[in-house]
Amino acid sequence: MSAKKMFLSFLPWIAFSVLANRHGNNGATTACLVSVGLALLLAIKQSKNSSLKIIDVTGIVIFGAMTVVAAIGGAAVENRVIDFGLGGASILLGVVMLASTLFVPFTEQYARESVPREYWKSPVFRAVNRRISAVWGVAVLVMGVGPLIAGHFDPASAPKAGARPLDLIFNWVVPVLLILWAMNYTKKASAAAGSDAPAVSVAQ
Repeated sequence: MSAKKMFLSFLPWIAFSVLANRHGNNGATTACLVSVGLALLLAIKQSKNSSLKIIDVTGIVIFGAMTVVAAIGGAAVENRVIDFGLGGASILLGVVMLASTLFVPFTEQYARESVPREYWKSPVFRAVNRRISAVWGVAVLVMGVGPLIAGHFDPASAPKAGARPLDLIFNWVVPVLLILWAMNYTKKASAAAGSDAPAVSVAQ
């Protein structure tokens, strides 16, 4: 699995977080537009060499809807988008990731790019990707709760002078730890399945 390509698919969420915190209530529409634009670019770029990725399509839908809401909703709605948009978008992404385990695990789309076609229908290949996708789904769901807490107690729409500790903890520290945990699990699951088949290939 290309860790780099999967990380790129998270760029719209990262961009929204950075822009929302930087511009506060004046930047809701801009943050959403940049995020949906990135999701579109990633979808177009990746579709040239492989199939559309679930994460990219989810980003287009979520941030596209948020752009419309922020653009026509007025100042009060923009404030809510800034404070709670990232949390809501992350929770929806986590739900999509978990739902994908019932059909085609989203990590399987990335794994197929580095695993021979003859293994794609292997029970091991599907089972390992289902577990990895579930772990990522749980991580992103938990990740989404943090911005909701920060948005309620330490809103970016009403920035205070000085540091914002809740924003730092719930929008950056916790997500980084969760991503590292999910990546570590991915590598261990791949290594454990290696004796049966190249279920996933983790590339840096």
